[in-house]
Amino acid sequence: MRKTAAYFSSLARLPKVLLLAACCCVLPVDCDAQKKDSAQEQLVDLSELSIDETLMLPDVPEKQAPYIKSYMHREAQALQKMGYKVETMRQGEVVIATIPADELFAPNDTTLLPGAADLLKPFLPYFRTHGKFKVILAMHSDDTGSSDYLYGLTERRVVSLYDYFDRYAAQTDMLQGYPMADSDPLRNTPNTTADGRRANRRLEIFIVPGPMLIMDAKSKKI
Repeated sequence: MRKTAAYFSSLARLPKVLLLAACCCVLPVDCDAQKKDSAQEQLVDLSELSIDETLMLPDVPEKQAPYIKSYMHREAQALQKMGYKVETMRQGEVVIATIPADELFAPNDTTLLPGAADLLKPFLPYFRTHGKFKVILAMHSDDTGSSDYLYGLTERRVVSLYDYFDRYAAQTDMLQGYPMADSDPLRNTPNTTADGRRANRRLEIFIVPGPMLIMDAKSKKI
């Protein structure tokens, strides 16, 4: 799997603020939230991390895990009621919503379809509060085409998604994107049939609890 550094080095059109957001992540340092106006911050370089490594950050302390899992379970239920295919990982701490790529982009195109905004708009609330959530976009393709072509296609589609959220979201400091090409097909869904290829062309949106949500769990505000 290609690293984030190689990905962002080729994204000349990506706004600087988004490039910086992809290269660092704000993590909370253990502190007494009631004695300080704001949490201390620690910058962690993500430029050499794979998507799997990135999804493990930030770590949720054991005492706060039940609160976080309960909160994220409610988020998963809300997205599921809106019609999204929803899964969880990290034992329920991270929510994954999937949108078929064919509902976002025309074949081999990188411009969002007119109806794509209706599918992306429900995720704008995750950007309202700085540091509450980290949002990761993983753009997948089927295996039709060369490796370079597929990475280029999913890379440009990630840029289009960035452009949408940068325009309409309150802030995108904790938004990251990964072009996956055909590197991670769905389990038990090979690219050997038209239906299989259609299923593998997908956008996965990972909703990860951010440092502010973890702090809210520490103070039992959630």
